[in-house]
Amino acid sequence: MKARRGFVFTLDAMLSLILITIFITGIVAITENSSKVYSTYMRSQSKGIASSTLLTLRTVPLNEMVDPGVIRGWIQNGTLETDLVSPDMSPLEIVATYWATAPVYPGLNLKHKAEIILGYILNKTLKGYNYELLINNYTSPYLRKVGSNYSKAPDVSPATLIMSGYAYNQTPRGYMARAYLTKLGSKENTYIMRGGYIYAKTYSSDDEVIIKYTVPAGAIPPDATIEEIDWFLEPAWVGSEYEVYLNGHKIWSGYVDNNRILTDTNPSGGLRLIENFKPGERNTFEVRVYKSRYDGGEDGAQYIRIRYRTSKPSTLRFPQKFHFEDVSARYGITAWKYLFVPGLLKSLSVQISVGNVSSGTPITLSFMFDREIKIPATRCTYDQASKTKTCYWTNSTISTTLAHEGYNYNQISSRYTTIIVQAGESDTEYSPRIHLIGDNSFVEADYRSEVLLTAYTIDITEPISMPRSDWTSYFTIQFRVPSGATPLWAKFQFPWLYYTDYDPYQKIQIDNDEISPTYIHCHGGGCNPSSPFIYALARVGYTKDTFDWRYRPLPNAISEGFNKLTISLGYGYWLQPKNGNGELTYVIQAYAGYGDIFPKYIRDGCTGYRIEYYWVGDNNAHYITAGDGPNYCDVTAAELLQNRTTYAVDDAIIRLFNNLGGDGTQSNPILVELPSTVQIDLASMGNIPGLFKPVQITLRVWREG
Repeated sequence: MKARRGFVFTLDAMLSLILITIFITGIVAITENSSKVYSTYMRSQSKGIASSTLLTLRTVPLNEMVDPGVIRGWIQNGTLETDLVSPDMSPLEIVATYWATAPVYPGLNLKHKAEIILGYILNKTLKGYNYELLINNYTSPYLRKVGSNYSKAPDVSPATLIMSGYAYNQTPRGYMARAYLTKLGSKENTYIMRGGYIYAKTYSSDDEVIIKYTVPAGAIPPDATIEEIDWFLEPAWVGSEYEVYLNGHKIWSGYVDNNRILTDTNPSGGLRLIENFKPGERNTFEVRVYKSRYDGGEDGAQYIRIRYRTSKPSTLRFPQKFHFEDVSARYGITAWKYLFVPGLLKSLSVQISVGNVSSGTPITLSFMFDREIKIPATRCTYDQASKTKTCYWTNSTISTTLAHEGYNYNQISSRYTTIIVQAGESDTEYSPRIHLIGDNSFVEADYRSEVLLTAYTIDITEPISMPRSDWTSYFTIQFRVPSGATPLWAKFQFPWLYYTDYDPYQKIQIDNDEISPTYIHCHGGGCNPSSPFIYALARVGYTKDTFDWRYRPLPNAISEGFNKLTISLGYGYWLQPKNGNGELTYVIQAYAGYGDIFPKYIRDGCTGYRIEYYWVGDNNAHYITAGDGPNYCDVTAAELLQNRTTYAVDDAIIRLFNNLGGDGTQSNPILVELPSTVQIDLASMGNIPGLFKPVQITLRVWREG
């Protein structure tokens, strides 16, 4: 018996050892695979940071990147040689000028001064990264982070820029020019507010569900001229009764079967949406919905779209807080929030506040993938005076729970994900009405985006045309990114219909000139691996650089030129494109740095130009001045285009127009209107070294650790 017990014990031990070995091997394999995906993505991110940093150093003037006191000190101690350069030149233009002319002025020690300027800016700009910058393969301790050594780093992402027009130790000759705007005349822009899937029981009109959609103060500039407001209504149950309000003013009431759109383009009549909207201020759109003996609410296809014009170049914000809608109801509330994170998600936390409840009223949070993943609250508090219960979910609680269920933050980065909040019991009547407090209920996200915004950045959000198809399981959307623009993201929203007795496949594919057709979501229908099933496919969205359906990095998911999105669904799932909406957001730069060297600076007899140009907003000729008077010569954009190989100013203006999305001609108009009261500023450099040996600048970037 002892021998047998010993044999059994030994066999148990061997089996345990084998199982442990298999388990550890599996963990290592999974960790290694996740590490490779993350490493690839981080390498892509570092590459983007390096490229964006070089672009910023090439285009943004020094005096907009460095404090005035530092610049004054550099001028006083000679670091900035004002006989050669000026603070309104970009850092790389200054450095390239120093590098090219250093042999001509050996006593000025220009190479060392270039190191001081770039070292100061890199140290402030690339915090959290290791870096090394090379000028024609030359580097120094000033041009790398202290203690860093790229040869020991596993993933180093270099970016290289050629500074044309500067030659090392050449006889100075020729002219260069740059052009830039500091104010905008007008741009057409779109603001879209999309609601979630929100519902509660309604037995009569007294139980109506009240939902408030808030446009935050400053989201639309105070100078905006509102051109159109579209308010699309779609109830949680077909055949619902509605009342709609804007800032407390009743706009419309009536019966809505499937959906209804309210449109106002008349600033002094019609539905009075435009009259009651206050640009620059907080605006509240409110719906009151019920269907007797069913649920009142809206199903996630609803939206409010506001088209406007503004002279403010930058209206783009990267929010950290994403608020839930403000909801009050007679019975427990369910609110699905469609969260779009425009970058690589680093951390996530949630706060939910509910009023008119007891300390024991349940408040739950879930993430919806192919199934609902419930996240336990980290803690809850209760205020007896206001009868408000607030629950908190920390990043540690959320990330740990998702990881335990097989999910991670890559799967909710650069795309939509669904977060579900349930406040109260669905069958419990609350008096006074239960209140999901929108101002105090939000998701807070920390994410990394590659976009660098400067004083010359102009952001534009424009609608994407939808197919006119009714309920369908297959359709394609095409949209175009203008030349010279940097795309940020594309978002789409659709009415949806799902028969719950079926398990239809879901395939979402994108395509453009930079990538081959690629799935960003692929569930069922032979997909391997299969993406989670999206229960409420009311949203599709993705950023310029995103992930494919296997969560592998997918750079250039949106690129210049034509882009295509194709959605294919199996039986049991339908979308309604004709009542959907899409938006494309991109940025353009109102700045053109120094370019090539030209034999002449500007046309003879001219100190500036009065330019005829065209923009996409109308078919009329517009005019703007460039340079300084008193002798302004009349020219057209077409004439500038024709003579850009001779005159430095002509070339600079055309390059500026290129950055604004066209060349200013009638056949290729720019994307924004330039005011006649604001001119294009020019800066010139004369006696510039000829183009024989361009300066090559390389920036290597890698993460610490």
